[in-house]
Amino acid sequence: MAITTAINDLLSSIYELLASVFGTVYAVIHSVIVALLGFVRGLFNLIGDVVSGMVDVAGGVGKFVAGNAAILAVGAIAAFAYVRYTAQGQRLANKKTQ
Repeated sequence: MAITTAINDLLSSIYELLASVFGTVYAVIHSVIVALLGFVRGLFNLIGDVVSGMVDVAGGVGKFVAGNAAILAVGAIAAFAYVRYTAQGQRLANKKTQ
Protein backbone atom coordinates (compact mmCIF):
# COMPACT_ATOMS: atom_id res chain seq x y z
CA MET A 1 0.00 0.00 0.00
CA ALA A 2 2.82 2.37 0.61
CA ILE A 3 4.02 2.25 -2.98
CA THR A 4 0.60 3.08 -4.41
CA THR A 5 0.21 5.93 -1.95
CA ALA A 6 3.65 7.27 -2.88
CA ILE A 7 2.86 7.10 -6.61
CA ASN A 8 -0.51 8.76 -6.00
CA ASP A 9 1.17 11.55 -4.01
CA LEU A 10 3.80 11.99 -6.73
CA LEU A 11 1.19 12.29 -9.47
CA SER A 12 -0.93 14.72 -7.43
CA SER A 13 2.18 16.83 -6.73
CA ILE A 14 3.01 16.94 -10.45
CA TYR A 15 -0.60 17.93 -11.19
CA GLU A 16 -0.48 20.69 -8.56
CA LEU A 17 2.85 21.91 -9.97
CA LEU A 18 1.48 22.11 -13.51
CA ALA A 19 -1.75 23.75 -12.30
CA SER A 20 0.29 26.31 -10.37
CA VAL A 21 2.52 27.07 -13.38
CA PHE A 22 -0.46 27.48 -15.72
CA GLY A 23 -2.30 29.56 -13.12
CA THR A 24 0.72 31.85 -12.79
CA VAL A 25 1.09 32.21 -16.56
CA TYR A 26 -2.62 33.03 -16.83
CA ALA A 27 -2.37 35.60 -14.01
CA VAL A 28 0.61 37.31 -15.66
CA ILE A 29 -1.03 37.45 -19.09
CA HIS A 30 -4.30 38.67 -17.56
CA SER A 31 -2.59 41.43 -15.58
CA VAL A 32 -0.64 42.59 -18.66
CA ILE A 33 -3.83 42.76 -20.73
CA VAL A 34 -5.67 44.61 -17.95
CA ALA A 35 -2.78 47.08 -17.66
CA LEU A 36 -2.77 47.72 -21.43
CA LEU A 37 -6.53 48.22 -21.51
CA GLY A 38 -6.29 50.59 -18.54
CA PHE A 39 -3.59 52.56 -20.34
CA VAL A 40 -5.70 52.85 -23.50
CA ARG A 41 -8.76 53.86 -21.46
CA GLY A 42 -6.68 56.47 -19.63
CA LEU A 43 -5.36 57.78 -22.94
CA PHE A 44 -8.90 58.22 -24.27
CA ASN A 45 -9.92 59.94 -21.02
CA LEU A 46 -6.94 62.28 -21.35
CA ILE A 47 -7.82 63.18 -24.94
CA GLY A 48 -11.46 63.75 -23.96
CA ASP A 49 -10.45 65.98 -21.04
CA VAL A 50 -8.07 68.02 -23.21
CA VAL A 51 -10.73 68.55 -25.87
CA SER A 52 -13.29 69.46 -23.21
CA GLY A 53 -10.86 71.95 -21.69
CA MET A 54 -10.19 73.51 -25.08
CA VAL A 55 -13.93 73.89 -25.68
CA ASP A 56 -14.31 75.50 -22.25
CA VAL A 57 -11.47 77.93 -22.98
CA ALA A 58 -12.89 78.79 -26.40
CA GLY A 59 -16.30 79.31 -24.82
CA GLY A 60 -14.75 81.60 -22.21
CA VAL A 61 -13.03 83.66 -24.89
CA GLY A 62 -16.28 83.79 -26.87
CA LYS A 63 -18.19 85.03 -23.83
CA PHE A 64 -15.51 87.66 -23.21
CA VAL A 65 -15.67 88.87 -26.81
CA ALA A 66 -19.48 88.93 -26.81
CA GLY A 67 -19.58 90.75 -23.50
CA ASN A 68 -17.10 93.40 -24.58
CA ALA A 69 -18.11 93.76 -28.23
CA ALA A 70 -18.76 97.50 -28.00
CA ILE A 71 -15.39 98.23 -26.41
CA LEU A 72 -13.62 96.00 -28.91
CA ALA A 73 -15.45 97.71 -31.80
CA VAL A 74 -14.38 101.17 -30.60
CA GLY A 75 -10.79 99.92 -30.27
CA ALA A 76 -10.87 98.42 -33.75
CA ILE A 77 -12.27 101.64 -35.25
CA ALA A 78 -9.61 103.70 -33.49
CA ALA A 79 -6.84 101.37 -34.72
CA PHE A 80 -8.22 101.47 -38.27
CA ALA A 81 -8.42 105.28 -38.19
CA TYR A 82 -4.85 105.50 -36.89
CA VAL A 83 -3.55 103.21 -39.62
CA ARG A 84 -5.44 105.09 -42.36
CA TYR A 85 -4.39 108.50 -41.05
CA THR A 86 -0.70 107.61 -40.80
CA ALA A 87 -0.75 105.80 -44.17
CA GLN A 88 -1.57 109.12 -45.85
CA GLY A 89 1.76 110.53 -44.68
CA GLN A 90 0.37 112.78 -41.99
CA ARG A 91 1.74 112.97 -38.49
CA LEU A 92 -0.35 112.71 -35.41
CA ALA A 93 1.26 115.74 -33.81
CA ASN A 94 3.24 118.49 -35.54
CA LYS A 95 6.29 119.89 -33.81
CA LYS A 96 6.37 123.57 -33.09
CA THR A 97 9.08 125.37 -35.01
CA GLN A 98 10.92 128.35 -33.61
